[in-house]
Parts: sequence; C-alpha cells; structure tokens
Amino acid sequence: MIKLELPIKPDKLTPEFQAAKTQEFRDTGNLVWNIPWLKEAVFNMSYGKCCYSEIRLGEESKYMEMEHFHPKIPYSDEVMQWGNLLPASKKCNANKGSHDTIKEPIVNPFVDNPKDFFYYRNFRYSPKNEIAKRTIEVLDLNDRNHFVNPRFRIANEIIELLEDYKENSDHIENDRKRNRYISRLKSLLGQGNRKEVYSALVSTIILSDENFIALEKLLIEKNLWDVEFETLKIELVFCALL
Repeated sequence: MIKLELPIKPDKLTPEFQAAKTQEFRDTGNLVWNIPWLKEAVFNMSYGKCCYSEIRLGEESKYMEMEHFHPKIPYSDEVMQWGNLLPASKKCNANKGSHDTIKEPIVNPFVDNPKDFFYYRNFRYSPKNEIAKRTIEVLDLNDRNHFVNPRFRIANEIIELLEDYKENSDHIENDRKRNRYISRLKSLLGQGNRKEVYSALVSTIILSDENFIALEKLLIEKNLWDVEFETLKIELVFCALL
C-alpha cells in the first residue's frame, strides 16, 4: 500500500447528479455508481491497481470493484461522493464488506500515509499501531495464497537480480558493457515506481538489500550515480514501508 493523491473529481459528477443518484439508491437500492465514465475515473485513481493490495486490476480474474470506503449502509449520503469510491480488487472489497470505517477506522491510502501504519517483515504487512492491525485483519492483507506467495516470488526475483548485479559490478569498468549494465540496473529500480504493481514491496526490498546498498556506494565512488539514479531512489523512498 502506498500514499495516493485524490484526483480532481470528474466534471460530470456534479452536485445535482450526485444528489439524484444518491436518492435513487435510497429508493431502489440500484448500483447507481456503476457508470462507465465514473468507473474509468476511479480505475485511474491508483494507476490501475487495487488501492489496498497493489495488484494490477483488469487482468485475468483481477476485476476492479467500486469500493465504498465508508459503507453504503448506514452512510448512504456518501454512495456517490468523490473520495468515498475507491478502486479495489474483488478480494479486498469482499474482505472489507460492510465494515464500519467510522466506528472502527482502517487505513485509507487517499487520506493516510501507509508509512505511518505498516512495515514489511518476511513479505507480510506488520502493524505499527492498532489501526494498522485492524486494517490487516479486515482486508486480510497477509492472505498467503492471494498476497503473500506472489510477494514472495516477486521479492526473490528482485533479490536474485541485485545479487547478480553486485557479482557483475566489474562491468562498470568496461566501456563496452557499462552503459547496458547501468541501463538494466535503472530498469530494475524503476520497478519500485508508484505506478507499478507491489511498488511498496519492491521498494522496501531494494532499499533494504545489502547488494543494492553496496552498489549505490560503488556507483557514487565511480561518479556514476547520476540524477536519474537519484530520482529513482527518491521514488523508492516514497513507496517503501520500512
């Protein structure tokens, strides 16, 4: 989970439109938010990822659901409120269900900074406080099959690649190999960009990896740690849960 910024609401989502659809929901119970342009706007709020688990939405069985952060009942006034409609995977939405986020708050990545609540330990979310603990439990963020096993596979790939880059760090001394080596290393660091899947996990793994720390030091010593590397690291720091 990473900190997300709430975009400006769609022009079509006027106060009059919201009021009419809210009343329709109260009268009929219809899924009044199931509107293509609104679904697209919500989908783009978190770069096409579930705002909680960071899995890519729209792939295979990972369909996006319009999640109401404050549940539709009893908070029907907010069923069409911009900022209460969040992009979530079917798994996270089902787990959260009708949990009352007013009476028992959980982390909202559009309001809260996940850094203040979580850190990663053994590819699992670990809580820093009671709200974080509740969030993990409500969303089942440490479900082994859905979340922990994929994180484990991704993390191991990153760790192995960093080990490989460290073992071949002599390539930076070779004029023919240097540019390709640096380009591939930058590409790896780019996997921790906030737009990528599991960016919090990837960033955390990279920044805490001893091989990356050694590579950064070496590249700085060789005057090869350029502005692009520094920009990539700033993004990693933004996303990481340490």
